[in-house]
Amino acid sequence: MSTAGNGRAVKFTVRLFGPLADKLGTKTLEFPLQVGSTIQDLAERLQIAEMLDNGMKVALNGEFCSPDVEIPDASEIAFLPPVSGG
Repeated sequence: MSTAGNGRAVKFTVRLFGPLADKLGTKTLEFPLQVGSTIQDLAERLQIAEMLDNGMKVALNGEFCSPDVEIPDASEIAFLPPVSGG
């Protein structure tokens, strides 16, 4: 995580779907993190980083992106676990 933020924070909304919403007990979180934080940093903070390696997708403001993307202020992040079924 970058230290360039000097204590400043970005605030954003996190959307959770499927079993991930069940695991964390909510579908929406409002979250602040230090300026320069990435989606990977957020996933680690939420203790779901291993899910990124197991097929979970992430979207920033409605567009799929890589977990190494820096989180801009006032954005929306969606974590989308893989769907299974028949």
